[in-house]
Amino acid sequence: MDGTYKTNYDGAVFAESEEAGIGVIIRDVKGLAIAALAEKIPYSGSVEVLEALAARRATRFVVEVGFTASEFEGDFEVVWRALRTTDGAHSSMGEIIKDTMSIVGSLRTFSLSHTRRQGNCAAHALAKRAIVSFPLLVWMEHVPADISHVVISDFLVM
Repeated sequence: MDGTYKTNYDGAVFAESEEAGIGVIIRDVKGLAIAALAEKIPYSGSVEVLEALAARRATRFVVEVGFTASEFEGDFEVVWRALRTTDGAHSSMGEIIKDTMSIVGSLRTFSLSHTRRQGNCAAHALAKRAIVSFPLLVWMEHVPADISHVVISDFLVM
């Protein structure tokens, strides 16, 4: 159970309700969904902060599920760079980045990757699905049927 996993994360804004969604999917080396979540949160007004919150939620989710190793992958380059440098230069998300790095520091091993938007469709679909979350939905060993085709196409891009 303690192999290497790939964890994708993303955020989506629901402007009409001033809320946002976070989507996270953890996959094994074969690309099979191990765990997924969709969480609805208040929207801070900043996509940068939302994406940093999604990265932090992804790291917490990996720990909550009980894994000690993961590759974390998101499609928002500003957050990825901030996580890689951890210099706190991004004041709007500096504390979130520090929290995230503290969480991954508890893992046996981790890596941080950037992907194109096309490689992050499952996490984005989960983030958009969060609009119907109350405030959190979690799936273990599968994903909702309405986004399973996205998970498969995401795996083919990986």
